[in-house]
Amino acid sequence: MRARRAAVLASTVLLLAACTQQVSGVASPDPAAAPPPSSPAAPPPPTEEPPGGTSGGEGTEDKAGPAQPGSSGDSGSMRVTGIRYTSDDSVTRLVVTLSGDGVPEWSVGYSEATGPDGSPVDIAGDAFLRVRVRTGGGDGGQSRSRFAISPGPVAEALTTGAADGYEELLIGVRGGEVPFAAFAETDPGQIVVEVG
Repeated sequence: MRARRAAVLASTVLLLAACTQQVSGVASPDPAAAPPPSSPAAPPPPTEEPPGGTSGGEGTEDKAGPAQPGSSGDSGSMRVTGIRYTSDDSVTRLVVTLSGDGVPEWSVGYSEATGPDGSPVDIAGDAFLRVRVRTGGGDGGQSRSRFAISPGPVAEALTTGAADGYEELLIGVRGGEVPFAAFAETDPGQIVVEVG
C-alpha cells in the first residue's frame, strides 16, 4: 500500500511539474504569436539575389548587370521597347522591356537630370535614377516616352534617347534619394527597378 501511495504521489508531483513548466512557457495569449521560450527561434529566410544581375540589396548605391543571352540566342543589338510600372504609397516597380529574350549590359544609379548628351532634362522629382542599357544603337533615334506616376516614391519616368551605344531613361524620385533595387530577367528580356 505504501508503494502504491508513493507511486501516486510521485506521479502527481511529476504531473504538476509538467503542467507548471508548460504554463510558464506561454509567452502570449495567442500561442501562434510567439514560440515558447524553450523552443529555438526559427532563423530568418535566406536573402536571395534576384536572377540575372546584382541588386546589391536595397540601398542608394549603383546597381549593374552583365549581358545575358535569352533562350532564343538573341543576335544583333537589342533596344528598349517600353516601360511598364505599378505603384502604391511605398513602392514603385518599373519594368524596362527589351526587344529580345536576352538582356544587354545595364546599370542603374542616381545622377543629375541630364540626357545622354549632358543637356538638362525637364523631369519631375527631387532625385534622379538613370537607367543605361547597352543596346548598340546610334545617337538619337529613340522616341521619347514620358509617364507621370502617382501615388508612390516615383514622380515621373522618361526615356531620354541614345548615345555612345547606350539607351537611357530617367526616373524622377520624390523626396530625394531613397533606396532602390534593380535586376534583370530573361525570356523576355527586361530590367526591373523597384524604388522605395
